[in-house]
Amino acid sequence: MSDIDAVAGMYNIIVSSERESAEYRVPIEEFVTKLENRDLPDEICVAGLEEVLTEDEDLRDQLVSAMRQEMDYLNSQRPLPAIQFVVDGDIQGAGDSFDVEIDDEFHSLEPIFGRQIKKRDSGWLVAPFRV
Repeated sequence: MSDIDAVAGMYNIIVSSERESAEYRVPIEEFVTKLENRDLPDEICVAGLEEVLTEDEDLRDQLVSAMRQEMDYLNSQRPLPAIQFVVDGDIQGAGDSFDVEIDDEFHSLEPIFGRQIKKRDSGWLVAPFRV
């Protein structure tokens, strides 16, 4: 694995200006397709999380559906994939709840990543594949 900020076997939510991301970067739509086709590289960075948090509910539903449907596949891979979701915005946390501040509005990460989100470091959250 390269020197990126990611824990293999988990979804990594990182702030683009604070963390090192994987070189292979795809938009959400392509990630959903790759996940459904079970065609993921060992390291991948997914861009566009702001869009599904703020406006595109259909794409958010597709993303969550694919993540739930393929969690056993992801957990069975060797090596476990390192999947990053990069955000342009600040991550705010209160207890076990985390929001991304985008254009002065707060958007919860829970509808996408579930309730098991944990802070790993500044600008870096992790969530299990089981969302």
